[in-house]
Amino acid sequence: MQRLLVDSGFFFALFNARDRNHVDANEKQEWLEIFSVTIPWPILYETINTRHTRRPHWIARLESIVRSPDTELIDDIPYRLDAFDDVIERGKTQRNAMSLTDAVLHSILADPKIRVDAMLTYNHRDFYAICSSKGVELL
Repeated sequence: MQRLLVDSGFFFALFNARDRNHVDANEKQEWLEIFSVTIPWPILYETINTRHTRRPHWIARLESIVRSPDTELIDDIPYRLDAFDDVIERGKTQRNAMSLTDAVLHSILADPKIRVDAMLTYNHRDFYAICSSKGVELL
């Protein structure tokens, strides 16, 4: 089964009807059942924010995705320091700035021990280069 890395922007769009990508996310929701899903812990930290926790139906939907037998949670500990250093270095020159979560995702995508076949994100610009170099399809 193919492995799908899911970014928090997809979850924001899926749960929030006012998000500009909501319709698209609903159409792509079936991919969460077709693919084996990979979710790094930083994605859960971003997704389960205060606004999210005030909506029990959002929590229930996310729980069903996370607890699915085909979902793998990726521990970010091996990637934290390199991601932090990358963000700090990029921030010093203001070139190609990215969030710490995105830097962790880059590190995971670069890790040859982690198999990712496709990535579900609405932030194609920040992931195009790494996905292209690793043969990961951006969805």
